Amino acid sequence: MRDKKSLFDWIDENRPDFLAAAAEIWENPELPLREYFAAEQVAALLEKRGFAVERGLAGLPTSFIAVFGSGAPVIGFSSEYDALPGLSQKKGAAGREPLIPGGPGHGCTHHLIAVGGPLAACALKDWAQSEGVEITIKVFGTPAEELCVGKPFMARAGCFNNVDAFLDFHPSHRNLGGACKSNAYFNVKYHFEGKAAHGNAPWHGRSAQDAGVLMGVALEFLREHLPPGPESMPTTFNYAFPDVGMSFPNVVPDKHTLWCVGRMANAEMAADALKRAGDCARGCALATGTGVKQEMIAATHELLPNLKMSELLDKNLREAGLPQFTREEEALAKALQRTLGVPETGYSGEILPVELSGQPVTDSSEYSWFAPIGFLNIQLAPSEAFGWHNWAVTSLGGTAAGEKVVTAAAKTLAGAAFDLVKKPEILAEAKKEWRGRLRGRTYESLLPEDSEPNLDA
Repeated sequence: MRDKKSLFDWIDENRPDFLAAAAEIWENPELPLREYFAAEQVAALLEKRGFAVERGLAGLPTSFIAVFGSGAPVIGFSSEYDALPGLSQKKGAAGREPLIPGGPGHGCTHHLIAVGGPLAACALKDWAQSEGVEITIKVFGTPAEELCVGKPFMARAGCFNNVDAFLDFHPSHRNLGGACKSNAYFNVKYHFEGKAAHGNAPWHGRSAQDAGVLMGVALEFLREHLPPGPESMPTTFNYAFPDVGMSFPNVVPDKHTLWCVGRMANAEMAADALKRAGDCARGCALATGTGVKQEMIAATHELLPNLKMSELLDKNLREAGLPQFTREEEALAKALQRTLGVPETGYSGEILPVELSGQPVTDSSEYSWFAPIGFLNIQLAPSEAFGWHNWAVTSLGGTAAGEKVVTAAAKTLAGAAFDLVKKPEILAEAKKEWRGRLRGRTYESLLPEDSEPNLDA
């Protein structure tokens, strides 16, 4: 009878195909909602391994769900593959060397997340087939994580229903089994429409720019009345003016857009802040004699942590082992720290104890409202001061260090799934905790019923 080590061995033997796909995705970075190459790379890889793949769900052309089996439990894995603008970078370079000046790059290492969950899922499938174990394995291909667009639209469409547990990971500045919380989030644009006029007779016009600027002032006052939240997960309310209409000062602008992003402690606070921001928009339009339309880009719930799932990941991370970085890889990490002007600490080689802690916003939070989630961090950036979403992460992610991180992640996720199948009491305890954190609430999408993904966002 095959044991958990057989899953680890399978991953070591079969990882070249998955690492090659990750490398191709790194070499061909695509911005959110445009990840046609990356999504097809991963979907085709899963089809080759015997998964049935459905593409283009929830109005998202670059989404997919890959399924194997029909029994219980149903274990879900995640795949993300969008890049970030402006972070093109030569792999392994300790200084700024963009491959394409101004081009996109994987400064959040989604090329690794793209294949880590699928690699774990395929290892679990191979074990289940060989042992005659009847389970269901699902891999969710979720576009536009950087905009938090993919998962909320897929959740609203019912894509995450009837899953027993989700296993996810993200490269990070730390090694941690999970128990992380994240804020609820919204991303919305307000488009004001007025009437153009000559600047020497502005009374004939209605300035959309006046409405937008006035709304900015209203939001400044609104900030004061939002609960601040804890220091590790503060309430934040940001806005910008991406489209200010006419560029000549002697023309009254008839178009203006205010773009607003909010991070709130929970979904209830997010819904309230959205309503109040909408009231500000309508009031400012009324005051200036203009019109306004709301465009909802994304809205997510807070992530519901699960200590039981986190302890499971912690145990399996220790069994699978951390990446073993070479002297050259350690030297590159320190050289990048030196370039960025932060302390040259190198890699910690430590696994942090499981505890409730905050993390940046992620749309993986949507998973946590449908089933218990385990969210794993494995260190790729050498320290928190190193930062994330920067060219240095692109540089590291394209090297063998990134390959080691995704291999350790896949082993940890596969090992955790193995335990969930072999020891159903773990899943039962995780579900009990999950129901407690829900407090009787059920998932209700924060997206308006008529909203559709903006594929040009």
